[in-house]
Amino acid sequence: MPEDPAARRARYFLYALGGVFVGLGFALELIPALAEVAPPLAGRLCAGIGAIILTAGRFGSDAFVRRCATGLAGWL
Repeated sequence: MPEDPAARRARYFLYALGGVFVGLGFALELIPALAEVAPPLAGRLCAGIGAIILTAGRFGSDAFVRRCATGLAGWL
């Protein structure tokens, strides 16, 4: 089954966006200066959102991934 190039780009976009959210979540939990000013659940919430985006990019169908990336790219 040939892979759709638009879906591949959309998956990479979702991977990058999810990675940014997960990284932000870890930063909010582990960097002391950020942990002092961030609400207690902010880091976990950011990491959870990132995990959901990564999961959608990994396990979603090509059409779903294209729709998600189009919606998120328009939102950003």
